[in-house]
Amino acid sequence: MRRIFNGFAATLALLAVFAPARPLHAAGQDAASDFKIVNVGEGVYAAIGTPGGMAGSNASFVIGDSGVLVFDTFLTPKAAEELVAAIKSQTQQPIKYVVNSHYHIDHTGGNQVFQAMGIPIIAQSNVRDWVVAKNRKNFLGTPEQLKKQHDDLTKRLADTPLDQKDKRAQIERGLRQTDAFLTIDLTPPSLTYDSGMMHVYLGKREVALVTLPGHTGGDTLAFIPDANIVLMGDIGWTHSLPNLIDATVVDWVHSLDLVLSHHPEAKFVPGHGEVGTAAEIRDFRDYLDDLRNRVKAAIDSGMTLDQAKEQLKVPERFKTFNGQPYFVKPNIADMYNELKGVKGK
Repeated sequence: MRRIFNGFAATLALLAVFAPARPLHAAGQDAASDFKIVNVGEGVYAAIGTPGGMAGSNASFVIGDSGVLVFDTFLTPKAAEELVAAIKSQTQQPIKYVVNSHYHIDHTGGNQVFQAMGIPIIAQSNVRDWVVAKNRKNFLGTPEQLKKQHDDLTKRLADTPLDQKDKRAQIERGLRQTDAFLTIDLTPPSLTYDSGMMHVYLGKREVALVTLPGHTGGDTLAFIPDANIVLMGDIGWTHSLPNLIDATVVDWVHSLDLVLSHHPEAKFVPGHGEVGTAAEIRDFRDYLDDLRNRVKAAIDSGMTLDQAKEQLKVPERFKTFNGQPYFVKPNIADMYNELKGVKGK
């Protein structure tokens, strides 16, 4: 089956969707150009990826009385280093643990920064193999592909007239991204668990890690009981259309129902989008459920995949979600193939 994402181009596409084109921040600017820090609750902070930066997603950190837990490491080592600096600006407690919510490179590309610091990286067991193999296949590409992309962009820039400023800015942005991707050394987690729940303690503060199906088959959520905050990874998106490349939507909807039933008053830090409440997570859940129902109806009516992609439209309720139009047809295609039982084949 045709893959929606392919190597280096896929990573650029993800950045384009969640980070509209503008020049990356100049050297010397603060990390706010890559992400913003949001105090979600006592000792719990979200690092929300900002447009045009190299974070590529959201991350979080939890401060206890004996250490810090970091949840996700962003897309690039550069952004991960900035996250370490942001943590140090908030606390003198050492970073004790890192958690990968899933394998996707926009959440694991900074792992090498924390490994070099000797910090254990925790994830569901599938992530250990997938961080390298699937990221190379689906998102990053090989070093040779990246080098070729760099050379191609360099030539395009040289061939673009100086008066075509917008086009040159776009190419320059691609070059800076390529340089950042060339620094990524895909680094798997060092501590894994298979299923159920894992409890991590930062002194008296507990962080409960739980794996639920839906987004990739290797997702971890984190719950901080004393703050009533859930760190969702890409199991939760707020006001955004998702990436469904690895998804099983029927399981995903069930997982979201489970989370919402257990944590109706919690604050939620999504993998993409702003910090939200149960209402925003329910909106996202409803998008997935609506997508499944619309595509099922299309299949039942005899529509081909190409017909479904052309004829099915995003309902008015979801038209303000980020990620449009890029993810609209891929979402339909992935849902169609999932329901047909041919996804990934």
